[in-house]
Amino acid sequence: MKIDLGLIGSSAAVCGPAAAWAERTGFDGVWASESVTDAFLQSQAALMATSGTTVGTAIAVAFARNPMSTAYLGWDLAALSGGRFVMGLGTQIQAHVERRFSMPWGSPVARMRDFLTALDAIWSAWRTGTRLNYEGPYYRHTLMSPVFTPDRHELPIPVMIAAVGDRMTELGGELCDGLILHGMTTAAYLDEVTLPALERGLAAGSRERSQVSLYCPIFMVMGDTEEQFEAMKRKTREQIAFYASTPAYRRVLASVGYEELQPELRELSRAGEWARMGDLIDDTLLGHIAVLGRPEEMPKLCAERFAGRLDRISSYYPWPVEDDRLTDILRGFADEGQREAAR
Repeated sequence: MKIDLGLIGSSAAVCGPAAAWAERTGFDGVWASESVTDAFLQSQAALMATSGTTVGTAIAVAFARNPMSTAYLGWDLAALSGGRFVMGLGTQIQAHVERRFSMPWGSPVARMRDFLTALDAIWSAWRTGTRLNYEGPYYRHTLMSPVFTPDRHELPIPVMIAAVGDRMTELGGELCDGLILHGMTTAAYLDEVTLPALERGLAAGSRERSQVSLYCPIFMVMGDTEEQFEAMKRKTREQIAFYASTPAYRRVLASVGYEELQPELRELSRAGEWARMGDLIDDTLLGHIAVLGRPEEMPKLCAERFAGRLDRISSYYPWPVEDDRLTDILRGFADEGQREAAR
């Protein structure tokens, strides 16, 4: 497994220095998140500040855009970076697409399929010089004048999509270079839902598992002292409770026998009882979702749980250690990967 750095909640101004630090420290990749600013702006800043690190969006909201505007962004960032950019797309949820972005919603899996197919058609037209003539159920791109055609290049633009449920996971396996999974998951859910759905998608696309990369930000609960450790556990319980209150994650809870907790958490969230919600995440459930230990234990603990399941991971939270110590820890992930490959 590769170990990456997630830049959740960062501005473009912060992403450049953070990505440069990540490259110096030994991370394999950097992921920009679309929360407080545009994920593509963050990616540009990160790419310009690095020379060899992979930089991706995890995620950019596809349905807040159209395939043409997204194609231009991916094309330019690939050219800027010499092929180090990874385009990670997600649907977001209906309320945000309609009420925050003022864009249409409906049939997210079918719409994402059309979006991905349109992207491919646009990039193919730019690469080959053939006439652009794409007409799908949601998107139509039939005009591309020479003056608006970007300079040709053959650099790869890997596309990944965010997935939790079966159908979006299948779509990723069929059409994409990777899947961006949510940290709100369990080993049981990966084995019972995610990986079988991925295999069905791979079969539909006549593809191999090696063609698809699975990335997931992991809840790594770390501390050197009991006080630090307990504070991180509390923070993680509350974050897990927030996610678990959403119906989409009831199947994740069901994978470890906690499905009845979801409606209770949902009612507490509606009442604004955030602290009480965290109290309902017991040690057993916490252990199913989070990886708990000292920072130096993370490579071994993550390999034990996720080797053979995931290809890239990051810590959901910042690493609570100084740079030199972190560099040694990151080497541990590479060592665990070599041991796994040798088995």
